[in-house]
Amino acid sequence: MTKTAHHYINGARAEAGPRSLAPLTSPVDNSPLGQVRVADAPTVDRTITSAREAFRSWSLVPVKDRVQVLYRFKTLVEKNLGALAQQVTAENGKTPAESAAGIQRGIEIVEYAASLPQLFAGDLLEVSAGVDCYTRRFPLGVVAGITPFNFPAMVPMWMFPMAIACGNSFILKPSEQVPFTPLLLADLLKEAGLPDGVFSVLQGDRETVEALLDHPGINAAAFVGSTAVAKTVYERGIASNKRMLTLGGAKNHLVVVPDADPLITARNVVSSAIGCAGQRCMAASVLIAVGDCDHIIEL
Repeated sequence: MTKTAHHYINGARAEAGPRSLAPLTSPVDNSPLGQVRVADAPTVDRTITSAREAFRSWSLVPVKDRVQVLYRFKTLVEKNLGALAQQVTAENGKTPAESAAGIQRGIEIVEYAASLPQLFAGDLLEVSAGVDCYTRRFPLGVVAGITPFNFPAMVPMWMFPMAIACGNSFILKPSEQVPFTPLLLADLLKEAGLPDGVFSVLQGDRETVEALLDHPGINAAAFVGSTAVAKTVYERGIASNKRMLTLGGAKNHLVVVPDADPLITARNVVSSAIGCAGQRCMAASVLIAVGDCDHIIEL
């Protein structure tokens, strides 16, 4: 039986949408992984309705209580690090060490989000006699995250810990190439005590992304991917008055000078260029040699 990458709606796996994508195979050994069901507009609408309903109560939970979920989630991720890394490798093709390192980076963001009670310390300014000004912060509502294939766990963990710690609901639309890792994260969030509907996963392709960006029930969205798509996503999101954060690609340069250590330089150049198979934002694609560096370049 073909394994299906379900959606995760209102705290449970859900198979919805009339269209499926081509079956996935592992880049490691071409073994079958399963099939992705595309979330169409009605499925997106149902998910957003659930997320908005959850937001009403979640946003009223004190921040010190919200972050307790993240503390428990962090513990569960660390406990299940091996299984998560194995799934990332199967879907993405990273080495096990690279998969584990990416998840560890995600854990660091969870730790940062868990410190939100300290970060949320308010500002109070006595601007005149008997006149005080103070800052109040309010959650936005429902936030969408659109993430790429190259870091199936880390990039979503850039987004949802801060979003839910701030009192928002979060809907993740992962790359259709890596649909199963986010479902494992959803299971761990539920086990950590996150209320149903606060975190959702919608599988799909461009149709799903456009439905999210066009929906008035989404208050903000974040995207990580190529520069061309980042521009398109940004323009579509702001057209419907959403707060947008889109991160595209980069052109990274390494500068080598004559007195650089040859072995350290060679190791760093190779690691930067082909680590994670070169599929990362900070992979260097240009090497600039300043002065007489032939002895390093030849190495």
